[in-house]
Amino acid sequence: MKIIISPAKRFKHFENENTQGLLFEDETKELVENLKKYSINDLANMFFCNDDLAIKAYYDYKDFDFENLKNPAIFSYDGLVFKQFKKEDFNDLEYLNDHVYIISALYGLCKPFTGISDYRLYMDSKGVDMYGFWADKIYKKAFEDENFIINLASAEYAKLIKKYLKKNQKFLTLTFKENRNGKIRSIVSYTKQMRGRMLKYLINNKISDTEEIKKINLCDYIYDPINSTKDEYIFVRENK
Repeated sequence: MKIIISPAKRFKHFENENTQGLLFEDETKELVENLKKYSINDLANMFFCNDDLAIKAYYDYKDFDFENLKNPAIFSYDGLVFKQFKKEDFNDLEYLNDHVYIISALYGLCKPFTGISDYRLYMDSKGVDMYGFWADKIYKKAFEDENFIINLASAEYAKLIKKYLKKNQKFLTLTFKENRNGKIRSIVSYTKQMRGRMLKYLINNKISDTEEIKKINLCDYIYDPINSTKDEYIFVRENK
């Protein structure tokens, strides 16, 4: 079993000498060299961001140092998913590292202790075909010696794997929704929080069986057998 999650746009620095090498070093080097050619204005247009963020992205690529990737991926991203846990929350870091992948437009796939550096690059970045660049490489690596993936990633990143699935491969998406006065809907911020909390729960309890997943009651979200399918388990929280 592997769990996949999306990256975040923001970073914090959590330097650790025990980081591991990139899984797609050649591809990442190719992307970095290409991105170094863009001006600050080009990057602002590519990433739909303001000048300050474009300037940071420009120098992140200009000064990119492949010999100094000391930030472990899972503790260096700083989005809502990643704010739900810290290193001390996990009871088995080796198990964590063996069972989680973070999908990245720049790095392809990162294991939790893959060393990374700050960057800005999205799957929908303007003027570059990131889906074409990665093609089925991420899918093949994710399913290497594996036939079951739990998807806690957003649709734009999960697409890199989902479109290549074979019949004997299971790709189970976990979705979190709110029941408000009988209307069931997703709220993005709550969904992101629950992805991080579910990741922590699955890893610490070493859960990989689908029937055990259905039994999970986490932060008042419970499995909804009516709206769930074999490929998507929906967890609903009743809002009183």
